[in-house]
Amino acid sequence: MWLFIAGVLNVSISACFSSSNEPRRVDWENYAPVVRTRIDDSIAAKDCRGLQAEFDVAEQNSRTQRSRTGDGNADLMGYIDRGMREAGCYD
Repeated sequence: MWLFIAGVLNVSISACFSSSNEPRRVDWENYAPVVRTRIDDSIAAKDCRGLQAEFDVAEQNSRTQRSRTGDGNADLMGYIDRGMREAGCYD
């Protein structure tokens, strides 16, 4: 019985946190154009400190962004995280 419940719980949790192969897109209309420029320039320059700073600011401002637009910064943070991986910041 407990094994069955654990299996169902595991599947349920996986479904909640799984994502498709296609990452969600950032709604850039919610941000000043300079935000995307800074992030993309930091990715191109492999500026891990700059990317981490952008990620930290996005995290700190997520609640305010949600109040303003109805969406938090999770998609933006995912974009920055993918950029950090591309730049080799986790190597």
